[in-house]
Amino acid sequence: MKKLFLIGIALMAALTMSAQKQMITSAWSYLKDGYLDDAKKAIDKAEANPQTAESFKTFWFKGQIYQELGSTKNKKYQALCSDCYEVAYESYMKALKYNFVNPEHRDIDFTTQAGLMKFASILNQNNESNYESTEAFMDILFQRFPALSNAFVNKGINAFQSNDFETSYNQFAKAIEISTLTFRIDTQIYYYASLAAMRSKKFEEAITLNDFLIGANYGVDNKEKVSVYVNQSMALKETGDTAKMLKVLEDGIAKFPNDSYPLVIEMFNYYVASGNTGKAREYINMAMQNDPNNAQFLVIRGTLAQEMKDKTAAEADFNKALEIDPNNYDAIYGLGALYINSAADTLEWADKNIPPTDFAAFEKYQEIAKECQTKALPHLEKALSIKPNDLQVLQILKELYYKAGKYEESQQMGARIKELTE
Repeated sequence: MKKLFLIGIALMAALTMSAQKQMITSAWSYLKDGYLDDAKKAIDKAEANPQTAESFKTFWFKGQIYQELGSTKNKKYQALCSDCYEVAYESYMKALKYNFVNPEHRDIDFTTQAGLMKFASILNQNNESNYESTEAFMDILFQRFPALSNAFVNKGINAFQSNDFETSYNQFAKAIEISTLTFRIDTQIYYYASLAAMRSKKFEEAITLNDFLIGANYGVDNKEKVSVYVNQSMALKETGDTAKMLKVLEDGIAKFPNDSYPLVIEMFNYYVASGNTGKAREYINMAMQNDPNNAQFLVIRGTLAQEMKDKTAAEADFNKALEIDPNNYDAIYGLGALYINSAADTLEWADKNIPPTDFAAFEKYQEIAKECQTKALPHLEKALSIKPNDLQVLQILKELYYKAGKYEESQQMGARIKELTE
């Protein structure tokens, strides 16, 4: 009787195990027949049962079921999960681990460089005895993963187009993880991820991605390659790494001299912001080699020349800018301000260098200053016609009219200032 009892227990255990394995088989059958709801119920039960919770088949099939749920057009099935692709990916990862015959291999951390090296070492052995099922292993790596990576890329693109940059970055990052496991590097995905990282203010992540892209010489042409350098410089600027930012810009300019215009502009902006007028002027000259008839560049260079006390160069640049764009406000105002400043500098020099008793010499410099003010007047009047409410121009004109004896015009400027400020 005791022997029969033990046999009965063994038989019941075998039947239970068979029933649980049958649940996996049922899930597979439902999946093949397109009944995704029944397939999901069956595989979820198989995962919940301790006897099949660590079976590679459970997660191999679960990955496929959830991957199908993620791509289905059937609204009934779409409602069964909200993160289908994420669940599919996690399932495939478990399937890979449980498929290893050696228990030590099941502890591989695929998120680390060491883990990936260990994984590559196992693959290079090309030994089928490493796996319970070589078919499952190859299917996941070379069939399921590429399709799943594309699914994450598409989700990333859709999120980016909807301005959901956080989600977009996460989707692209997942696609990169999957591609890495198949040892297939798609630099296009890295580029998309870098853009999403920048937009979502994940600057450290963007720096890592851009470092990879620069090292891989990514870009269909020099223009696109330069854009990676620009993005990298912006990310580095946001993290405060000015030294590396400048190095990236310099490297890009040296590598792509004929397409470096955006990099030169970034350099120019940096030196302007940091108050290094000389370096800023150097880079605006470089920018103008690419665009010599850009009126605004001429205005910028003229302003820098004025700050460096090079009045002749400043006047030439402002006048050339007006030849290209006669109504360029900045150039018009720049000339007016240049002549006003010249008048002030002349009188200041005379005060410091002409003896108080030398009235003739002092009057000479007063006349020079007056001529400068006279030259400034039409430019400032034109500036006011373009921007009638510019308080700074109104104030300058009020003083100029008064000094020129045009008291009525001066009073009009004063009334206009009062009207705008009260």
